[in-house]
Amino acid sequence: MPDRSELDRKYFIDSTVYNCPYCNRNNVPYIVRIPFSFDWKEDKKCYGFLAKCVYCKNESLHLSWEDIIYYSSGVAHINSGIDIDSKIFYSVPTSFFTLDNRMPSIVRELITEAENSLKMNFLTGASACMRKAIYELLIIEKTVGNSYEDKIKSLKSKYPDTDPTYFDTLAHIQDMTSDKIHEQSWDKWDSKNLKLIIETLKSVLYDIYVLPQIKSERSKVIQQLRETLVKDQKPNQEP
Repeated sequence: MPDRSELDRKYFIDSTVYNCPYCNRNNVPYIVRIPFSFDWKEDKKCYGFLAKCVYCKNESLHLSWEDIIYYSSGVAHINSGIDIDSKIFYSVPTSFFTLDNRMPSIVRELITEAENSLKMNFLTGASACMRKAIYELLIIEKTVGNSYEDKIKSLKSKYPDTDPTYFDTLAHIQDMTSDKIHEQSWDKWDSKNLKLIIETLKSVLYDIYVLPQIKSERSKVIQQLRETLVKDQKPNQEP
């Protein structure tokens, strides 16, 4: 059976269902409301719409450089057959909900800001956010070492079950391997490097903060099932 877990990390799954950022339910129906457009600048048009969750009734705002809305029988719909997320450069709420809330909030916020900046091709801002996100993670994890590379190695040794290539990728980020971490360095990275850094950091965060809790919760379920089985197997005792 194919792994479709990547859909849980999207905002819009297709033209009829999405992952609601308000009620935190996945694969729920939504309604397109109030499509609009305006002049971003004299020679550039911007298109927007509201997406209303069928269940919780809350509405989110989404902006795109392309007109992806069509009407059928007077009802607005998003064009089918397109990767909707790739067409949207700004949303309120942001895709923050796709990052598990068990991860540190300050790091999640910085990653989200970086992703939104990247969508708008603001590479300098996105790069600064990712530097800051890594810097904050190293502080939270109380890593040791005099250099950035030493601190990443410290983090790597702390979590030996995580794929070591993730840490190796972070350790060799251009402009980060100085004697001191400069979270305010403003040299921009290109979009390919940014995407790699963002996804790598997400994977590290998942392994550190989410996976252990999932394993713990599964262990509790298994233990409860075992206890129930043992209890059911005990012979009934006469009073």
